[in-house]
Amino acid sequence: MAILKTLTSAPLRELTGEQIGPYAGWAITTVGDVADYKHFLPRILELAVFDQRWHGLDPPIIASKLSRGGWRTWPRDERAAVQALFAGAWRHGFEQHPDDGDPTGWLCGIAIAGGDLDAALEAWLSSTSANAALHLAEFFGSDAERLIKEKANRNFWNDAGDDTIEKMRRWLLSEPVLDRLLSASVRPEEQWRIDSALLILDAVTQERHG
Repeated sequence: MAILKTLTSAPLRELTGEQIGPYAGWAITTVGDVADYKHFLPRILELAVFDQRWHGLDPPIIASKLSRGGWRTWPRDERAAVQALFAGAWRHGFEQHPDDGDPTGWLCGIAIAGGDLDAALEAWLSSTSANAALHLAEFFGSDAERLIKEKANRNFWNDAGDDTIEKMRRWLLSEPVLDRLLSASVRPEEQWRIDSALLILDAVTQERHG
């Protein structure tokens, strides 16, 4: 197809998000096959770490493509490299300030691709940084509330499966998560983020037990 022809005419490392993003969004389902996607995957992942403006560079989209491409049958070293990148990007992301980006797409991607979700959640809770706590608070204002309330529209999390969604729901309502929010040490001007999350958590907890 024309898209693949255009992409293969340039060195892989020189492809920009503008060039590869549209392909990455349509890959496997509409454009090319699994072998094509594997060829472009290193550059797709590299760009996803720094620039997710294109739909095909969203970590959950990448994870869904991997699942559709039967990636659990790929060689172990290939799977390990991808899993390490997702885990590393996630851990780096939640240590940055929320105003600098939302890393929870990497968490969702880990869940969709069958990565070590328990380790990812443990890393989040065990981080003592204010930024990690702020990201946890921000999560309650976005995907977390939908996951807890069992709404039909859970965005990309639907691709993770019911068992994983139930695991996330239990985790979000757990004492360690509440304790992490209550013990968060953030700047006074950002305390409202924590307070908002606590209000949401209290409301959904009462709703579930009301």
